[in-house]
Amino acid sequence: MYSQLRRALRLNPRIFVHFPDHVQQPDAGFGKIEWVLTRGLCHFKLIDLSHVPLRERARALSLQVGQFSPYARSDHYTVWQDGRALVWYWDRESVQRRMREAGLAPERVRVLPESVLYAQGNSGLRLIRNLQGVEGQSWQDGRLLQSRWWKDVPDAAEWLAFQRDLGLGSETRQAEAPPPLGLELHHAPQFVSSARGEGANWRDERVLYALLVLALFIPTAWAGAKLIKSELARRAVLDSTAELEGKAAPQMKAREQALRAAARSQALHNLDPYPNQLELMARVAGALPKGATSLKEWDFRDGKLKIVLVLQNEAFSSSALVGALQKAGGFDNVQAAPGTDPKILAINMDVAGVNAVPHA
Repeated sequence: MYSQLRRALRLNPRIFVHFPDHVQQPDAGFGKIEWVLTRGLCHFKLIDLSHVPLRERARALSLQVGQFSPYARSDHYTVWQDGRALVWYWDRESVQRRMREAGLAPERVRVLPESVLYAQGNSGLRLIRNLQGVEGQSWQDGRLLQSRWWKDVPDAAEWLAFQRDLGLGSETRQAEAPPPLGLELHHAPQFVSSARGEGANWRDERVLYALLVLALFIPTAWAGAKLIKSELARRAVLDSTAELEGKAAPQMKAREQALRAAARSQALHNLDPYPNQLELMARVAGALPKGATSLKEWDFRDGKLKIVLVLQNEAFSSSALVGALQKAGGFDNVQAAPGTDPKILAINMDVAGVNAVPHA
């Protein structure tokens, strides 16, 4: 792996790779430095923004990252695939601090997540050996669906949990993690993004509008010159009309702004169809019998909820607790996961969207 890194550095001396305990200084004399952020220092999330208008997607993505990122200030790298955003995000303050400690100005640095320097997959699961640790990936028809990083090769339980979070059926799950692949670390991103094509479509549309306006402007300007005299004669009437329009302009502008804000708010609301975490916790707590359990772990991701309970009352069986959650409403495919400790119960379930949950 380190020989591949050295090869990438020879192909592109601007690369600057950072490890928690080691840095590789690039050759001097280059304008823009490419900082390769190891997979363990960033997070991955897939966001579907295909239903958001093209010109609003970048802003909607920034708002989404600000909502789910645990950091006070985040930076991210995005690959667009047909309206789907593959987002790697990280702690901006921590990474920029390391840049300054290495003698680099953050504004001169382009951050590249390590994952985008490996060749893309096709379909199925694969485990990649990173510069540090390993990364599990799920692919479908050349599109990345999920990515998770471990410091060491995951054991059977961790690999099974990864597949369960993907929603794979028991008949298609792998019992053990496969041997990690030693893929080549390229010196340039290997992920193909459609962002330029989407942006180009919008730019081409604006160019077309500009040409159309120019084509209409030339004859209009010639005709307008002939109308100047008649317009001067009507000045008194126009002045009176302009005064009335000026008084109504603030109200019309406020109405337009309110309509645009309502449309943006609805679009952003549709990005996350699931209840918030506090509402889910309250619903789970209300469904479980009082005094029967206590909550040990909570993991909610992309509509899938996993809870780990400590059984405090042997009178309540795992099937009774599963049935209570099913009757609560808003949870589908509620299943108890087997475990070695009889007092510890793990339950997996699908969370229904807000619009799908019946209201009392």
